[in-house]
Amino acid sequence: MATVSRVLNGISTVNSDLRLRVECAMHDLRFRPNRLAQNLYHHRSNTIGCILPDIVNPFFAQIFMQLEVKAFECGYTIILGNTVSTRELERTYLRTLAEQQVDGLVVLGGLTNDPEPPPEDIQLMQELAERLPIVTVNGDLADVNIISSVRSDESGGMSAILSHLHEQGHTDVAFLGGRPDVTNTLDKLSVYQGFSPHHPPEWVQLTGLSIESGVEALKQLLHSSQRPTAAVCANDLVAAGVLMAAREHGLNVPKDLSVVGFDDIFLAQVVTPALTTVNHNYSELARRALNALLASIEGESPDRTINVPTFLVKRESVALHHPQDRRRTSVKSNQP
Repeated sequence: MATVSRVLNGISTVNSDLRLRVECAMHDLRFRPNRLAQNLYHHRSNTIGCILPDIVNPFFAQIFMQLEVKAFECGYTIILGNTVSTRELERTYLRTLAEQQVDGLVVLGGLTNDPEPPPEDIQLMQELAERLPIVTVNGDLADVNIISSVRSDESGGMSAILSHLHEQGHTDVAFLGGRPDVTNTLDKLSVYQGFSPHHPPEWVQLTGLSIESGVEALKQLLHSSQRPTAAVCANDLVAAGVLMAAREHGLNVPKDLSVVGFDDIFLAQVVTPALTTVNHNYSELARRALNALLASIEGESPDRTINVPTFLVKRESVALHHPQDRRRTSVKSNQP
């Protein structure tokens, strides 16, 4: 048994003829090593838990795909917990993955994006953080001893969008979509308000984060007595809904209204017109998150906060606007 163990573990002290005999026997018997027993012995499972709100959402799917590929390259497998945006299921996955002795957790969205998380959830996360390393992606838990918060620079991305719109002559800009109970929305909204401190209240429509939310946001915006020349959306799904609603109401994008998204999901490239948007630098975001988690598993101490630059992707949904052009005040909807 000791000789077989040495062969399985690649120890070079085994005679080459004897090694060949062991390997032939393993082949003939179709023997496979018991990885579970090996992991228990080494106190490692070589698995990572990943919890996210909605795997159907292209933003989360894109990050998860990058995490999974990079984890596999490092000898780890990932167990996915898809909470379908349900807090109770999120708690269940947190407990279950910890009980399955994953080596670490990557958490996206949900609790980490709650501006006022419930005390009982903070306590649960703290208890887990004392047992295994936790890294959050594009979220944070300031009161929990997580290993790292790895974030794409969404505020910088929003600043880049607004600067680009201003360079194209757009000083009247609306903010469409998002939720007031999600920190990512609040961060983007804060940047927007810094650029447009005197905007009409109707120019901010926090209707949600879906395509339907974009449709509703534009319908509400059309009731405003003042019309913006551009709209920045909380994400690309909202922007796609805005494009749909614009067509329904006889508006030409970008001639009558320039529209910008956020996230640079695949949808941004296939809608008409193709969306100007912000890319989260997904590959680098996943790499930095996984590196921080694996460093902690190995006993190292990565930075508590890690920022990843975003970049603006310019496509066809923004038009040059001349200040003397007053068409926006005369744009009429084809529908009541």
